[in-house]
Amino acid sequence: MQAAAAVHRPHLLGATPGRARGGRRPSTVRMALREDGPSVAIVGATGAVGQEFLRVISSRDFPYRSIRLLASERSAGKRLSFEDREYTVQDLAAPGAFDGVDIALFSAGGGVSRAYAPAAVASGAVVVDNSSAFRMDPAVPLVIPEVNPEAMENIRLGKGAIVANPNCSTIICLMAATPLHRHAKVLRMVVSTYQAASGAGAAAMEELKLQTQEVLAGKAPTCNIFSQQYAFNIFSHNAPILENGYNEEEMKMVKETRKIWNDKDVKITATCIRVPVMRAHAESVNLQFEKPLDEDSAREILRAAPGVTIIDDRASNHFPTPLEVSDKDDVAVGRIRQDLSVNDNKGYV
Repeated sequence: MQAAAAVHRPHLLGATPGRARGGRRPSTVRMALREDGPSVAIVGATGAVGQEFLRVISSRDFPYRSIRLLASERSAGKRLSFEDREYTVQDLAAPGAFDGVDIALFSAGGGVSRAYAPAAVASGAVVVDNSSAFRMDPAVPLVIPEVNPEAMENIRLGKGAIVANPNCSTIICLMAATPLHRHAKVLRMVVSTYQAASGAGAAAMEELKLQTQEVLAGKAPTCNIFSQQYAFNIFSHNAPILENGYNEEEMKMVKETRKIWNDKDVKITATCIRVPVMRAHAESVNLQFEKPLDEDSAREILRAAPGVTIIDDRASNHFPTPLEVSDKDDVAVGRIRQDLSVNDNKGYV
């Protein structure tokens, strides 16, 4: 089974139902600004993901009564436009930075989250953290809304709390695997990822563009973000390698999946690769099930799953591609087929 999805398209609590996923509306339509909405703070507002938070809020008409843009002291004082209004970026470390905030969206790195999320919680804010800082904290729910929304059942606005979202590769994998897991129970999962530059941030995307131009011009590539040539090349994910031979990205998939599924026994192995694609990660996922599951049943289960789109046209050899899913929210799934290497009564997809 192959899955592909854009990365860093954040899920937001209470998004307006009935809207086409990934649909954009002109910024002049300001249906989201309303007095009965929550007060929202964006931590890391000047960064690539902070800007994506704002785009998602606008495109989904996410209700808010006020927006507060927070960043480091270095960025404080900058002016940013959002939905026809000008906002001044405020210092994240200033006293009272989270006063009156209902929801604080954090995407400024694990260090910033660990340093400032507790202050936001103490002010009564619900922190939605995009970093790895709290993912494995037993007291913090790790949530994919389409997969385990029940993990947030005790979260209430005005009652400070932290909600963590998983790593991008884990989200893509579990959006596709969980509906099948619920039906037939996954015993073992083998995942290979093909991760785009966007997962490493805007600077990595710019370096890929620059390197492509340099290599085509016969010049030595500039390697600032990655330690080796990225253009026209693939390499093991740039996360640190651990003593067990896996890198941190791969172990995130193992640990986060077990926490989200509440299943410490599920067997998972992952190999994460960086590929020279601008946006949207892709994954190959091989699943072994406790109960038999044929490919037609798997296809029907996935077709009914929220947030999943099937692109599986064998006749025209048309399956998910990064270009096709970029700037969209749904996880596209294709190459759904039985594992021919196995011949027993277990289900494999």
